[in-house]
Amino acid sequence: MTYRAHLPMAGALATALLAATPAVAAAPDAAGPYTWTVEKGHVLACAGEKGGVRVNIELYENSAFGTHAQVSVQTAQTEYLRGGETDGGLFDNGTISRRLVVVPREETAESSRTVLINGSYAAAGPRQWVREVYDEPWGQVVSKGWKTPLSAVVAVNALGQQVDLTCETAFAYDLKVRRPADSGS
Repeated sequence: MTYRAHLPMAGALATALLAATPAVAAAPDAAGPYTWTVEKGHVLACAGEKGGVRVNIELYENSAFGTHAQVSVQTAQTEYLRGGETDGGLFDNGTISRRLVVVPREETAESSRTVLINGSYAAAGPRQWVREVYDEPWGQVVSKGWKTPLSAVVAVNALGQQVDLTCETAFAYDLKVRRPADSGS
């Protein structure tokens, strides 16, 4: 059974992919100066269930903005969460191995728990040229470059269960991104 992650990061990351080494310039078709950044990294969104434990993970690594992990572990009684930036890398030359602490969503008698994410990933096809244009509150963003689909085998040890996950979103990217210079990135 496949679950769609209800955490918003993968969708936003798949379309927005944040920024890296700015160079300010003026474009003839732009209203003002903008920055170009180079971004490389990985995106992975997976979900699965076993023994009454449902797990959703979203892992994101960006050469400019670091590593982000969102984890949701749900039982009938409690939801444990972990989200935001995390130290160190998540993707290491074809392997994923990370221990993270998740905390109960609401104040309950439940305490924090540790989850272990383990897996592997590999290119699952030829790289693809991508160009995306989207609007942000500060103006139009253009990203272009390469996206390589990945196959991933990932499991999470959580709450006494080893949950095998299905990854609906898995890719590596190498992009050049243009943003308005005053976007705050």
